[in-house]
Amino acid sequence: MSVVSFDVSCSKGGLASHKRRLLLIVSMGLPFFLPANSRAQNSGPQLTEAEQRLYAKSYPYLDEPLHQLVKRIPELKKLLPSKDQQELPMILEKTADSVDAFFHHIVDLIADEQITQARLNRKGAVLVSEQVHVNYLILRRGPPESRILEYRMDSAGHPMDQFGYQAGYVVTFGFALDCDYFASASQSESKFRYLGDQKLGDHDTYVVAFAQKPEQATLFVTLSGSNGKSASLLMQGVAWIDKSNFQIIRLRSDLLAPHPEINLDRQTTVVTFNKVELQDVPAPLWLPEKVEVSVTFKSSHDPYGIHYENEHHYTNYRRYRVSVKMVTPQ
Repeated sequence: MSVVSFDVSCSKGGLASHKRRLLLIVSMGLPFFLPANSRAQNSGPQLTEAEQRLYAKSYPYLDEPLHQLVKRIPELKKLLPSKDQQELPMILEKTADSVDAFFHHIVDLIADEQITQARLNRKGAVLVSEQVHVNYLILRRGPPESRILEYRMDSAGHPMDQFGYQAGYVVTFGFALDCDYFASASQSESKFRYLGDQKLGDHDTYVVAFAQKPEQATLFVTLSGSNGKSASLLMQGVAWIDKSNFQIIRLRSDLLAPHPEINLDRQTTVVTFNKVELQDVPAPLWLPEKVEVSVTFKSSHDPYGIHYENEHHYTNYRRYRVSVKMVTPQ
């Protein structure tokens, strides 16, 4: 079994930003993600010449005609297209304020997480699946906005970060920080397009597409192997932003380009956020409620690739506190 790691880091003008680390564990030819997120000041890696050539050929889907984009992303079929981009600067500014406020107000939290992991065949039928319940933790370490970590543990407090990979599943977690693409410290390294308006449940939303700029990005997913080779992954996606408070209600992210050197063909993550109000937190926190992840790796054994789907549900967010009981010797 070989182990390789992914690192994501971003630094903007000395402002705090997050670093994401993922382990890709390959056993018997099968890949498994294992992410762990934090938010910290770090210098991002630079693209290699090969990666620059790869991304030079990339074509972000936000540049496609809208009817083609709707075919690619069916969730947009009820979109009311925008006439122009005049509202985009206002949307980005107020969304950045909301995202920055989230990182300022986030506290140590614990929630109940139900995960369904599955491997699918070429027709989309589930071959094997597994369901598990764990405790999901978000922990702040250091001064405000300096470092945010995400963990899993069982009811006895034992780490559950690597469960499932022995059985051949893709292990995924760390979604609370996905809104960072819209933070004030990160917006300059992506391009944005205001697609239009859409009703999403009870929310009237602005719909904004984004794509990282290869020449400016400092926020990467970097794959580093034991052979010294690495690959930096950039993302694109679509955000549904509530018109009343500029909170991101749903965020979809996709690879900006496939990575044939690691056989990674597709990765799509859709995060649905929900408002969580805590008695001793001054502002509501918008946290993941449901997450759907779909990953496809190309395979020499199957021309249709190897497909994985994970679904995460989060409930019962509450403050996480560690208490210490002092016992006086008798």
